[in-house]
Amino acid sequence: MTNSYTSKQDVIAKGIVKRNNVYYQQTLLEIWYAKGWLELKNSRYGADDRLRFGLKFMVDYYIINHAKLHSAYIFNNKIDRSVKIESENFLDAQNRYRRAVRAIPAEFWPTVRKICLEEKEPVAPAKMSERQKTYFYFLCRTDLCRGLDRIIDEYTKS
Repeated sequence: MTNSYTSKQDVIAKGIVKRNNVYYQQTLLEIWYAKGWLELKNSRYGADDRLRFGLKFMVDYYIINHAKLHSAYIFNNKIDRSVKIESENFLDAQNRYRRAVRAIPAEFWPTVRKICLEEKEPVAPAKMSERQKTYFYFLCRTDLCRGLDRIIDEYTKS
């Protein structure tokens, strides 16, 4: 195993920043925000709102998935496992998440899921020309912003 030097460009590309003397790896949504890709003309929400509610959507998703993890198999079959005790935070997160997912139209959902929940960059097909790839990424940014707008609408509806 060889140790290699990590350059400043590598650190920036990975989204690692220093905040309050602590190194922090940004989410893909935060990286896109820093690049200015969460701006959408003629929208009632700004990039700051999209980032804030997108991160809240991600946190709800992680709370739900964390609750589904099981640490070990229970060997004692005499334990009553029919009653599930779920915390109020879990139920609130689950309710918010489900309402937000239902609010996102089907054409925006794949992009929102890929960027916010899976944290993967969309990849344009290899056969596309440069102009088509540029348009593909423009559509991804637009779909993400429009999907996040629906999340904001759902989270602020009370």
